[in-house]
Amino acid sequence: MAEIMIGKYTASIYEESGGWTGAISLGHHPNGKRNRPKRKGKTKTEVKDKLRELAEELDKGVKTNRNYLVRDAVEDWLTAFAMSGKAPASLGVYRSLADHQLIPFIGRTHLKDLTADDVETWLNGRAPHLTSSSLGIVHSVLKRSIRRAARHDRIGRNVAELVDTPDGKPGRKSRSLSLKQATALLEEAGKPRHRLGAYVVLAIVSGLRTEELRTLKWSDVDLDKATVYVLRADRHRGATKTTLSRRGLGVADMAVDALRALKTRQAAEKLKAGDTYQDNGLVFCHEDGRPYTAQHVRHRFRKVLKAADLNPAEWCPRELRHTFVSIMSDHDVPIEKISILVGHSNTKITETVYRHQLRPEIRDGAEHMNEIFKSA
Repeated sequence: MAEIMIGKYTASIYEESGGWTGAISLGHHPNGKRNRPKRKGKTKTEVKDKLRELAEELDKGVKTNRNYLVRDAVEDWLTAFAMSGKAPASLGVYRSLADHQLIPFIGRTHLKDLTADDVETWLNGRAPHLTSSSLGIVHSVLKRSIRRAARHDRIGRNVAELVDTPDGKPGRKSRSLSLKQATALLEEAGKPRHRLGAYVVLAIVSGLRTEELRTLKWSDVDLDKATVYVLRADRHRGATKTTLSRRGLGVADMAVDALRALKTRQAAEKLKAGDTYQDNGLVFCHEDGRPYTAQHVRHRFRKVLKAADLNPAEWCPRELRHTFVSIMSDHDVPIEKISILVGHSNTKITETVYRHQLRPEIRDGAEHMNEIFKSA
């Protein structure tokens, strides 16, 4: 068994079990046993290449672990992300994509053996099944997982960063209800049997985001002035999407009526529940005061849609906001004014008026909606 030099390391290569084995001599472990990491292959050349790779990793301080899998790297990164306290909603997306789109396909691959070709093949295989957005996110999960592994000296380079994310399948485009459909939905939502009715009404006539509606509190609502103040959202740390999303909005009469009826209904529910009522001050919540999740809203929204003879499979809550924008635009409301009403930050007017204050309240949306649905 002749000794050879691999870089600055003394090594040996020998035949074993019908193949070849190579080892680099690194002295002894603290317990006195010899420290000789090994690599195996079918040919002597293959083993020599693996020893050179090992030598490069040793020079970089990589702590080689042949049993460390891609799924281990992903799990370690997800655990670190969860402990960082960053957006829980994002963690849920990352976890779902990792569990269903990443780990089942390349999770069992040893991280050291993962190649750029492996990553490219995996991404191309998922492209017909995922939107471009989801494909980009799951690719990012892999890149960030390997980057963390490299930071902890478990791998020398990040092969996932050598691959471009391919295009996925087209995403579902958001749509808006027609005026006729919106009118039918508003009529149905106004019926007492729909606990989410006021939510639907306010969403259509104000353009509030779903995450803004779920966190709206009665302290943010002035029914006498027909005004709603947007101060928070169901996002990380309760912040609105942008600072410019903090705004005060005048709301249409039908929304004021729906909110008054909901407030009366909630008061009766609170009295009935007694000490078991979870008073979070929320406008839209369960009968016992618990907050709605996005899933709860979607479930109840489908019931209103079905009752209004609209296909529940074709619509989702966020499209009520699109409906607001579309209807306003169809009735010749300037796009600059619509942008202000929905709290967008891409116009000079929005930046100027709402950077430092909520007032003046924006009355135009309420006035237009009162006029539109009066004649519908």
